[in-house]
Amino acid sequence: MWCGGKMKISFWSNVRGTAGVTTNLACVSALTSISGQGKSVLLENHYSMQGIGDILLLPEKIGRLREEGEYFSHYGIEYVLKRLYSGEKADKLVHHATIPLLFSTMYYLPQAKIVNKEVFAYEFNLVQENLFDALSEISDYIFIDTETNQNLSSSVILSKADMVVVNLDQNPVHLKEYFTNYTSIREKAVYLIGNYKPELPWDVGKICKEFHIPKDKIGIIPFNMELHDAMLQGHLLQYLNRNYYKPSDMENEYFIRYAKRASQMVRKNILRVRKGISSLAQENVRGYNEINNVMQNG
Repeated sequence: MWCGGKMKISFWSNVRGTAGVTTNLACVSALTSISGQGKSVLLENHYSMQGIGDILLLPEKIGRLREEGEYFSHYGIEYVLKRLYSGEKADKLVHHATIPLLFSTMYYLPQAKIVNKEVFAYEFNLVQENLFDALSEISDYIFIDTETNQNLSSSVILSKADMVVVNLDQNPVHLKEYFTNYTSIREKAVYLIGNYKPELPWDVGKICKEFHIPKDKIGIIPFNMELHDAMLQGHLLQYLNRNYYKPSDMENEYFIRYAKRASQMVRKNILRVRKGISSLAQENVRGYNEINNVMQNG
């Protein structure tokens, strides 16, 4: 695990485009912040057609961020990666580069998408340890949208993250492919079923039973058309804020109820992992003290 003492949570899926990785990450992190459970920072280790910024930031802000000159010179993850590679200290860089959201309880490290995606992946992999250590200084939770196809940094992120949120869909072929081939991350995995539709044959109950998933390690993020439209306009946070306490109709009430439960499930498992890390650290200290005493007393 990386240094810094804060929680690094990777959102990942074995399939592309159907499990709602980016949507699920944005909803869980936003609901964590709205409920007052701590500060979050969000970022991706890859370029994608519709990234975190596209669903959180208004289109005019996205357009301004992606203008090459001034943006690339002062802000964003590409600039941070290049400066870290040059040996510059990371703490001030991430403070200037991140965009505060939800009254500074949530931050996003934006992308300009102005370099080749292979170059971006290479530079991210080179400096990711320093980057995550610096992000730990401004947040309690680092939520990482991790690329499906195992680019240079994805395998490191999955192996070193404190927890992996595996995003599933309801396709039995995809489900069996994950549970057959990715046993190495199951010990620290929790699960979200994205774009969830209760009428499909493989509902959450069947998935839990078939693959022996404890009910306290799985949640659903229902499909919702109003949410979908809000994301296309960069209004996801406005949608969540508007419906958090008083949903506008039954469909939104259904979505918010289960999205809150999913967010709570993730947080409870984060606390469980954190307690385990704390206990392990205490055991290591006790072991060091015992060895030290033996050495001193001969």
